[in-house]
This record gives sequence, structure tokens and C-alpha cells, in this order.
Amino acid sequence: MIMDCKKVSDTLPFRGFNIYNATSYVQDHTLINRGITTLGGSTIPQCIMSNNKYEATERAIMGGIYFVASYLTPILLIPLYNKHFLRNKGITKELNSIGKKIIEVPKRFLTPEADLKQGLSETAKLFDKNGKNKYKQAFEEIYNRYNNPDKLKKDLLSVHNKILTTDFITTGAMWSLIPWVATEFTEHKTKRTDYSGGFNLKNNNSVNKKEYIKSKNKKILWNIAFSIIPGIFFGKLVTKGLSSKISKINQNENIFKKSYHKILKSIRQNPGNFDYTSGTNMSKTIYAAIWVLSSFPAKLISSRDKNERKDRALRDIGLFTMFFGGDFLINNIAGRIADKVFGTKIMNYNGKKLNFFQKFKLPLRNFRKLEQDKSLSPEILKKTKNIGAFLYWFSLLSNTALIGFALPKFLNKFLRYNISKENTNITPLPNKQVSMKEFLKQN
Repeated sequence: MIMDCKKVSDTLPFRGFNIYNATSYVQDHTLINRGITTLGGSTIPQCIMSNNKYEATERAIMGGIYFVASYLTPILLIPLYNKHFLRNKGITKELNSIGKKIIEVPKRFLTPEADLKQGLSETAKLFDKNGKNKYKQAFEEIYNRYNNPDKLKKDLLSVHNKILTTDFITTGAMWSLIPWVATEFTEHKTKRTDYSGGFNLKNNNSVNKKEYIKSKNKKILWNIAFSIIPGIFFGKLVTKGLSSKISKINQNENIFKKSYHKILKSIRQNPGNFDYTSGTNMSKTIYAAIWVLSSFPAKLISSRDKNERKDRALRDIGLFTMFFGGDFLINNIAGRIADKVFGTKIMNYNGKKLNFFQKFKLPLRNFRKLEQDKSLSPEILKKTKNIGAFLYWFSLLSNTALIGFALPKFLNKFLRYNISKENTNITPLPNKQVSMKEFLKQN
């Protein structure tokens, strides 16, 4: 469908209901993008694909809390972190001063050789649209008060570290808590302590109450550890990488030091991977780090039995792969085909000649910056906007369907196979999955 494509505003917020504006906004904001995939892929469809009403209820509870904790809570909390840490460090003097927008200066301007003054100027232009230059003046006041760019960089990086660490720990803690809330609800309802997905396949395994409570308390302590320790470690690692100068890796160092220096070098070369869009939306890299370092181990630890542990391990690995690579791959293939067939400029080639495998790493061009490319004729620009927006949503929804229906279908068969091997009291699964109508009626 060819849509009317108005000029995209230079400001980040999406105005109106233009499909292209909406696409550029969703592309820029990781939390919105991943929120659509979560709600449409790993929550609603996976409730429908559950083995019974108890598993469906659990997945609905987990999905609902996860959505709020991941996509709504940060929008409220992170602005508070921003202004409080800026004031506590002495960068701004008042909580609600416009100088708090200095937190949105991209991290590439906080590296040792970067021009911080240029970063302040470019960031101020995003907000000074009325010609009054209020933000420019606020940033200049901070810059002149410090009279030392290196000291201001160091203090800004310190604030970024505190924000990242606090956000990592609070998000990781909420994600770790979610499975416990859902499973405690099921245990209260059914008095069963095994995996709810297998309720129709076997009787509850008998457990010693005291041992069970003791084991649960240990698991909770481990969950707390995985919420706090990785957050502190990750925040310091990112800050160290951004504040270090790029140097050659000493090949005589042992494998651990060499790996550490490679990680620091990677962080230093890709500072944009650790920015918060609009100061509130974490990047995909930060999102992935919280998932891998906190959420994934916490889910395995809190599993009620080995069947649930296997299900969570495979489900999370599948979700992670599709979450961060599925729509990227679909976009990559579809975008390259569109560029060849329709003459669009959807893919970001950067003028490089790439081999067959390197082409699979090509990202989409940033839709918000398309109009800044003066080499595109009006006809090509319009075509790229329309087809690019269509392919973006096609890829996102296709990936969502694979996560929501194909993955649970495989895991249900895998669960049936595992329990059959255990030679317990088995009753067959229903021939059809729980429908959404039945699920809503039962709950």
C-alpha cells in the first residue's frame, strides 16, 4: 500500500499517525520495538499455545508483569535517575532545570579524543526548535562552569555509569521476580510444586515440605545475586571501555587479559551501542546484556523441575535468537531483494563492496535520517520510504508469529517426549490447544 509520506521531523517524538513516521519512531526506540514483539509473540500467542489453563494463566501473568516492568516502568524511572544523578554529581543545580537534557549527549562525544563541545551543540539543536536557544545556553553554562572538558566528560560518564547500573539492577530484579509471582500463584491454586505444563501428563511428584522451602530460599538468594552482581560488573565494564584509549592488544598476554582487552576495544569502537534513546530507552545491547546475564540464569534457577528447566532454557534461547536476529535477518533478505527489484535504497551499504556472508550483516538504513541523504532523488526517496516501511512491519510481524506459534509447538512436543521417557502416570494431551476464548472463560 502506497502511503502519503510527509517529511520526518528532526525531533524524536512521533507526531501524527503517518505510517512512515510511526515506523521511524519504532525503529529508533528499542523498548517500543521489542514491546510489540513481546506482546504479540511471547505473550498472547504463547498463552493460546499452552498445554492447559494453569500454564496459560502463568504465561499471562508473566507476560503482563514483564510488559509493565520492561516497557512502562523505565519510562517513569529513568528520567528520575537522570536528573537526580546529574544534580548529585553537581552537573546541574536543580532537579528540573533544562540542563538535565545534557544526559542525551551521545556517548561517542564522551570518549577521550571526542569534541565534547560539538556534542553539546548538536544535542542542543535537537531541542532548540523555537529559535530561543535555551538548551544551548544551558549546556554552555555547564561547559563554562567546568572550564575543563575532560573533567566534564569524566563526570558525565560517571552519571551514565550510575544510570546504567541502577537500571540494570532494577530491571534484572523485576525480571527475576516475575517467574516466582506466576509459579506461586499456581502453587497456591493447585497445591502442586511441579511444572504446570505437564499437569495433564503426570501426577505431582511428592516433595518434602521443609526441604522444598529450604531449596526455594536458596534459589531466591541466587536470583538476588544474579540481579545485582552482573549490573555492577557490566556498568563498570562499559565505563572503562568508553574512557579508555584504543591501543593494540598485546599478543603475549594470557587468554583472559587478551579477551578483556578485546571487549574493552569493542565497547570503545561502538559507543552508540550503549546509548539510551531520548534518555529513557535502553539500546538493544543493554537489553540483551540484562537478558543473558540476569534474566536467563534466574529463570533456570527458579524452575520447579527439570522439565520446566529444559523448557525455559530452549524457550529463552529460541526467543533470544529470534528476538535479536529474526526480524533483522528477514529485513536483511527482503530489503536487499527490494533494492534489486524496485531500485530502492533500503539497506545501508556505506559504499563498501561486500562478499556473500558480509551482506547478511547489512542493517536497514535509519528511516529518520533518510531525508538527510541528498543523493536520493524525490522519486527514489518516496519509494524507499513506502516499501521500507512495509517491509519493516512485515518482518516484525513475521518474526512475532514464529516466536508465538512455531516455538511453543516444538516445545510442547518436546515436553511430551520427555515425560513419556520418565514412565510416570501419563494422560494424553488434548488434541487441540487451549483457545483464547476458552482461556478467557476459564480465567
